[in-house]
Amino acid sequence: MAVITACSTTAAIPDEEQLYIGIDRVNYTDLVKSPHASATQSEISAALACPPNGSLFGSSRTRSPFPIGLWVWNAWSRSESGFSKWVVNTFGKTPIYISTVNPALRAQVAKTTLKSHGYLNGDVQSYVETSSNPKKAKVGYHVTMNHLYTLDTVRYVNFPQHATQLIDSTAQESFIYTGAPFDISNLDSERERVSKLFKNNGYYYFQPSYMSYLADTMMVPGKVQLKLQVADSVPEKALKKWYIGNVDLSLKRTFFEQMTNSDVRRRFTVHFNGTKPPVRMGTILRDMKLRKGHLFRYDDYLESMSLIGGNGLFSMVDLKLAPKDDTPQCDTLNVNLTCVLEKPYDFYIGTNLRGKTSGYFGPELVVGLTKRNAFRGGEKLDINLHGSYEWQVGHKPAGQTEDKSIQSYSYGGDVSIEFPRVYIPFFKFRRRFYTTPTTTVKGSLDIISRSGYFTRHIVSGELTYQLQPTANIRHTISPLVLEYTYLRHGTDKFMELLLQHPYLLLSMLDQFIPKAKYTFTYSSPPNSLNPILWTTSVSESANLLSLGYMVAGKKWYQKEKEMFNNPFAQFLKLETDFTKTWRLSDQSQLLAHLSAGVIWAYGNSSYAPYSEQFYVGGANSIRAFTVRSIGPGGFHSDDADLSYVWQTGDVKLLFNLEYRTQLFGNLHGAIFLDAGNVWTLKGDGQYADEVVKLKNIPKQLAVGTGIGLRYDLDFFVIRLDWGLGLHLPYNTGKGGYFNIPSFRAGQCLNLAIGYPF
Repeated sequence: MAVITACSTTAAIPDEEQLYIGIDRVNYTDLVKSPHASATQSEISAALACPPNGSLFGSSRTRSPFPIGLWVWNAWSRSESGFSKWVVNTFGKTPIYISTVNPALRAQVAKTTLKSHGYLNGDVQSYVETSSNPKKAKVGYHVTMNHLYTLDTVRYVNFPQHATQLIDSTAQESFIYTGAPFDISNLDSERERVSKLFKNNGYYYFQPSYMSYLADTMMVPGKVQLKLQVADSVPEKALKKWYIGNVDLSLKRTFFEQMTNSDVRRRFTVHFNGTKPPVRMGTILRDMKLRKGHLFRYDDYLESMSLIGGNGLFSMVDLKLAPKDDTPQCDTLNVNLTCVLEKPYDFYIGTNLRGKTSGYFGPELVVGLTKRNAFRGGEKLDINLHGSYEWQVGHKPAGQTEDKSIQSYSYGGDVSIEFPRVYIPFFKFRRRFYTTPTTTVKGSLDIISRSGYFTRHIVSGELTYQLQPTANIRHTISPLVLEYTYLRHGTDKFMELLLQHPYLLLSMLDQFIPKAKYTFTYSSPPNSLNPILWTTSVSESANLLSLGYMVAGKKWYQKEKEMFNNPFAQFLKLETDFTKTWRLSDQSQLLAHLSAGVIWAYGNSSYAPYSEQFYVGGANSIRAFTVRSIGPGGFHSDDADLSYVWQTGDVKLLFNLEYRTQLFGNLHGAIFLDAGNVWTLKGDGQYADEVVKLKNIPKQLAVGTGIGLRYDLDFFVIRLDWGLGLHLPYNTGKGGYFNIPSFRAGQCLNLAIGYPF
């Protein structure tokens, strides 16, 4: 009996209360299907929703059969000991009663929602349905929508003539028009639209509150005659246009610093300390859209604040406008821009647990120095050195019989300069962007050593432009990326492996990789209920160089063409990455992720360079298997130490499904399902199952599931995932789809920083 009492969900419920166990049903009458009705129904559902204790995925109707938090609360809440209080606060969940839900109040809120969307005669009634256990009850609702009121006529009243002309010229953008639903959100949107329209045409002081609506529902049955009118008490200055006057710029190192020097230019005055301004004026004026003599535009004001405040130069930006004088005739706004410079240097030391392409995890040390405003033009100079030591974690792949330990390390350095503009010699780029565009020039050297196999050097340089035309779209263009990879040292065992596999030999050759790359990124607005993130990249190597060789008389598909006495790679590569998030509740999310790619080598290359090939497995991929322990296709080797050398491909497919929820405090949990593999386009003729074939893809997808914990430290997330294999794409000696040889062989533990996608 003690155990039953301890697991009861009603043992500690007061006599006058009933435990809320979810919504019974929501019945709708008079519901006419339309986009507006569906949106209204969604808002009503949100107003009525209230997840019970033990809610499954945040549902208001479905409960988990194991409401552990409620069990803990019932078992420990009546004890006064400090330990009991800690257990309740940490693991318990306070019961949700019918009185807490307050169905009558929720019904009233839903009724108000109906009216605000134009269902002026709508009604919502609630009821409580007691279950077989009188201590438990559900709540239900009856929703009567009735007639939807629409707009019969729309008039704009008392606006000045020039303002009326603005409204008429943008009538197609209006949120209120004949036949539209009488929806409060549309009325508010139209007021905001008209106010912004005026502000973008010089009416600096105009506010939405200066306009009000008059609605008549009596003249035409079931319809509304609507007027939007300007109030009689609007200040005179709000009904006239304003122009930009003098522009004063103050450049400070601290907010309270007093300026002692100034320089008067034709269009502005700059105040500073020292012999010259700490920032070249062109750097700021490129982002300052409010220009002397121009008509005030609100969009120019917002863009100036966004660009100047987001260029990384300043810790604080204050942009104020004030009338030139107090006379009634004044129509000029003086601009005062105060910028407090960010600290000039940043020295940083970072340590990370970093996942490597080799299938190993280990600590990485990064030491760097950043110099802001390096050449007084807003440039950012960054120099860093990094090094890491690696070891493998996770289960042995199926079929591995030896347990060997391989040490490896890597180190290198980067030097980059970022310019806060699009820098193209002899060309001025004048297009406006949502954020300050940047040009980055970078050089790097990395040395990778795999103990017992090889030491490889990678020297690279790149030129990259980053442009963001809107809040949701970003373009990254790298017209020139030059990379040189060469094998500094290879052991006899490794050289023997290369001779056995021509595919691996050709992909590991010393070679130049002259690339160009374009990346498109789209992210949903921050307030999206179910946002997406989509990134697609296209890159190519040496096509222009090969065209030059064709002009010189060499054929396109002729091999062994060289650049600086070394062969160069030629390929076309396409990658895409898509993530969709469904917000189930404030504490839970469901995410779906797709990653795919293909690389095609041709012309001067028989196979794609090793550094450009795809792989799967590991903490950010299929978490039931270690990095590069899967593929290509149905290939499998008993020598697991070679997995990071051999198991790559030209084609990649990866699918992830993950449910995330808050457990308590900063600790979050996850349940996931992963599937994917890589394949070759050509192979080397030794293993037929490695080449991609559409009919083989379903059975050659490695599949794994698992659970995970994430601890959120605000500035980064520590993640621990335990994966369990379900299916391997090759013959393991065990029949059926679930072909993992043993439970022990199917496990993999991943420790990482950050979310996998």
